[in-house]
Amino acid sequence: MDTFRIGDYVTRKSYGGDIDFRISDIAIGRNGRKVYVLRGLVYRIMADSDEYDLMRRDQVEVQKELQSRLSQDGIHHIFNTRGANSNTKTSFRPKGRPGTILHIDSSPDFLEMCMNYYRDARIKAYGHVLPESEQPGSIRTLLKSTGADVLIVTGHDGLKKGTFSVNSPDGYRSSRYFIRSVQEARKYEPSLDKLCIFAGACQSYFEGIMEAGANFASSPGRILIHALDPAKVGDRVALTDSRVFVTPEKIAKLTQSGLKGIGGIRTRGHYVVSSRR
Repeated sequence: MDTFRIGDYVTRKSYGGDIDFRISDIAIGRNGRKVYVLRGLVYRIMADSDEYDLMRRDQVEVQKELQSRLSQDGIHHIFNTRGANSNTKTSFRPKGRPGTILHIDSSPDFLEMCMNYYRDARIKAYGHVLPESEQPGSIRTLLKSTGADVLIVTGHDGLKKGTFSVNSPDGYRSSRYFIRSVQEARKYEPSLDKLCIFAGACQSYFEGIMEAGANFASSPGRILIHALDPAKVGDRVALTDSRVFVTPEKIAKLTQSGLKGIGGIRTRGHYVVSSRR
């Protein structure tokens, strides 16, 4: 049998090789066999697998596929709009100040994609890589030091194997940390208008995260979300006029996962238009 190591690129035979993963950890199960912890390369999914179900993927081939796919996904929508109709003015913004984003992510690769997305949109953003378990303890310090008014807390998540109830954070790999992060952020700033929060990843416990005080969260339909979907939420809030509300329906038009992937409440935009003319 093939021997797999941390960092290897793999897919799962039982799922028809539908998702590419990287092995992030190797544990020993109750039966004494190795359990491989997997993190998605395009989607924010965390899973585990026995060795017999893994199939190795060529790293160079996977990287080429990812680069081709993510380069297109990562083009900011203002450039897509400009290219679609150069006569429109929808790609231009009035003079003013966008919201400031604090993006906390467990994946260095995903964070880099998201920071590039913000950079293309000319949004001031701060990025920090932290494992999901360490995110709650750093939230208030980072909010204070950055002065951000839009918070994105994300990484990888997924329903645990053999979960009997989707209505408890115990059934998820990372949702408990996202919930605690939102709670900590709300201790810092209780107002949903002054601090917009998105939290979650693939299949996350949507109801628990929203109850903790998030404006937007994943995943109402317990589906996979794309690596850039959280950034598109933050981007839309940061660039929407503060006199206008961002709705889940507006977010769904921008994200790949749609309403089943990300839901939330009507939230006031954070773009402050200059009064000068």
